[in-house]
Amino acid sequence: MAAKYHRMMRSYESLRTVSTNTGNNISLSEAKEAAEEFFTHRHHFKDWLIKELPNNLKQAVEDHINDSVPLSLAADYCNTFKHAGLDRKPRSGQHLDAVLQHTRIDLTPQGFVASAQVEIKTAGKSYRAFDLATDCIRDWDTFLRAANITIPAP
Repeated sequence: MAAKYHRMMRSYESLRTVSTNTGNNISLSEAKEAAEEFFTHRHHFKDWLIKELPNNLKQAVEDHINDSVPLSLAADYCNTFKHAGLDRKPRSGQHLDAVLQHTRIDLTPQGFVASAQVEIKTAGKSYRAFDLATDCIRDWDTFLRAANITIPAP
């Protein structure tokens, strides 16, 4: 479980870099790949958490995801790209309308700084993938603290 948590955090740092500053090199595919990598590892962490927890906490994991807008929306996004479309009722209660990609180039005295974003649109709302990932980490950490689960440092 700890290895999966740390892998999720490494993919989060990759998503942060793509979303904020990749120097003078960026591509739209890089943003999409970083977002999909993070949300896949977020999903794998859930699977490992359920596998390793005592039976009395397994349903608590699923309940926590269902009660968390970021975690439930992330589950829908992950299942959408994993299965070429959401093949079940959305956990978040919202259908994904679009997944958009944006690049940004900021001029600086040293040249330019590039970044790219993935935007997830649902029912008139828009979520930046990096912000959603940040909220997912916060909600997982809240669950771990409440369940008195400590993830050792790598």
